[in-house]
Amino acid sequence: MLTTGFKLWFGFAVAAMMAAVFAGYTSGATETGPVSIGWKGGVGNHVSYTILIFAAGVLAMFGLIAAAFRDADAEAQAELLGLAEAPTGQVAVGNSLWPVFGALGVGTVGVGLVVNSAIFVLGLVIVAAVGVEWTMTNWSERVSGDPEVNAEARENLMRPIEIPILGTVGVAVLVLAVSRVLLASSVTGAVWVATVVGLVIFGLAILISRRPEMPRSTVRGILFAGITAILILGIVTAVSGEREFHHKGGGAHHDEAEADH
Repeated sequence: MLTTGFKLWFGFAVAAMMAAVFAGYTSGATETGPVSIGWKGGVGNHVSYTILIFAAGVLAMFGLIAAAFRDADAEAQAELLGLAEAPTGQVAVGNSLWPVFGALGVGTVGVGLVVNSAIFVLGLVIVAAVGVEWTMTNWSERVSGDPEVNAEARENLMRPIEIPILGTVGVAVLVLAVSRVLLASSVTGAVWVATVVGLVIFGLAILISRRPEMPRSTVRGILFAGITAILILGIVTAVSGEREFHHKGGGAHHDEAEADH
């Protein structure tokens, strides 16, 4: 019997194969090239066709893996391994904010392609960081059936990496976003923005430090809301552009000095 996972991945594989055939015939393919994978006739645009065919093969492999492991069904695995009892089932995993951060990173990449290369690089950094964190979170939630053991496994592996790297990247991202806001504001407005942002960060730091019993989910929510607000403001102000800078000096004396030289 075909599992649900196999049907899902195999369906994606068929869709990728059909997309490859469509891309081939719409980009100059000849005879039956796209259908025969280039055996008889051309396949059209080689780059798009190769990527889609490769994707179809990978998706089909995922489908075969899902069928072989019976969608990670504990009873089916026990029967396959010849065990008397089914292994301990996985506990239900909690909610995750990584998909939200991932969407924010993809949106930043899209805006950066149109507006500014710095925003594009910023989006790539966010997507890369989210990809690593999301992957490790999914791995840790499936280490065992004990949530505490899973959390400890993740802490031991990722904390020595997360603190220095994500701290550096996070500070760099925030500095870049705030700088866009300051450059787009007037002289007086930039002073007010810097003052308000500094006071808010200082106040939140005091609040969190004075309440050590505060749930980690609450702290993460506060940090997420603040970082998201700063990133959105940075992107919006980067799109609007910097303010005009008027240099003092010049005039007739400046022109005369240039004429003397």
